[in-house]
Amino acid sequence: MMQEDYSLKEVDSEELRELLGAESEIPIKPESAASEICGRIQALRNHSLKQALPALMLELERIARDPLEVADRVLVMRCIKKPVLKAAAGLPKPRKGSTELGGASAITLEQRLLLLMTYNLRKALHDIDRAPGNRYENDDTDRLWVLHQLFRFFSRQIRYGIDWDRPWPPNTWRDLHDLFVYLVVRGMVQLNTDFSVSVFGEDFDAEIEYKRALLFGLVDRLTQRRACTEDVARFLKLWASESRLQNPNTLLGQSGLIKVEVTRDEPPCVQEGELTEAFRGWVLHPPAEFRDYVARVNASFGDGPVA
Repeated sequence: MMQEDYSLKEVDSEELRELLGAESEIPIKPESAASEICGRIQALRNHSLKQALPALMLELERIARDPLEVADRVLVMRCIKKPVLKAAAGLPKPRKGSTELGGASAITLEQRLLLLMTYNLRKALHDIDRAPGNRYENDDTDRLWVLHQLFRFFSRQIRYGIDWDRPWPPNTWRDLHDLFVYLVVRGMVQLNTDFSVSVFGEDFDAEIEYKRALLFGLVDRLTQRRACTEDVARFLKLWASESRLQNPNTLLGQSGLIKVEVTRDEPPCVQEGELTEAFRGWVLHPPAEFRDYVARVNASFGDGPVA
């Protein structure tokens, strides 16, 4: 249910059509189990955002519970993606540092919406990988789409917290780490190799997407949330492509390392002193340009260099 102190702005019918989308871009077969769900989602464009948003969130909760066939689950996620993004765009944003919206530590409606979307996408991914008969073995289209959307929605959640100075929902970072570990274990990402063949397409690389999220969280932490996210976003892909993830076992005794602990619900952090014991995760090596950027931001606020 919506909180009284976080009411939604009313929108007229023209705005609503733009907000919640026109006809679905996904063709739905009449006999499909997803047809009824997508029909309800499409019907939300006939309601105000104040009415549509709770219904959209209830649909996401219902989708997570329903025992859908794999193909239907993916189809429903394709159908609901656009309305979710447009609904999020129409929500009012909190004031930085305010104690509105149920308190400074409360999750906003937009964060809740993104959280429901990532939960459902994770469920879709695991359903695909557990599909009987390996029907997806020779066609990765749905898996790659789901993975791409997962990293996008994790990134939206991370950036939202930074942009509006809100705490991330619990397990945001741990779930992101778990996703990447899952891909490594399944052999879809190969680390610490001199040569590897990407199992992804040219437009998507899970390792790059993961490192982009790590670097976003790291620059936020190292600059104490003072970096301009617009500036950071422009450089993230380049920084990520030039960053490395390394096994911590090979770096014992070294200092100033950047730790990515996959068991912790937090972004990367700088190790204080020498690394005396291994941990589950990796050491992140960002490029010199990243460190230079952090140093410039901190210097502009009168702070010294970061280790």
